[in-house]
Amino acid sequence: MPSPTPFFRTASQYLTEPHPFARRPVTMPSAPIVWNIYPKRLARTGKAFVPFFALVLGWPIAAEWAFNGRM
Repeated sequence: MPSPTPFFRTASQYLTEPHPFARRPVTMPSAPIVWNIYPKRLARTGKAFVPFFALVLGWPIAAEWAFNGRM
């Protein structure tokens, strides 16, 4: 049976990040925030979520109106 050590060594090398994360120096300015993306993203998300939740939460009201209490 082969030794498991090469497997663990390969797995640990695979799981380590090749470029370690570090904080930027204090002298470096922070990246600017692009504010005009957020209203567009909110509108795009709202176009999908609003009709979906209106359908999911509104079907009992629509069924009551359609059947008019006949069930």
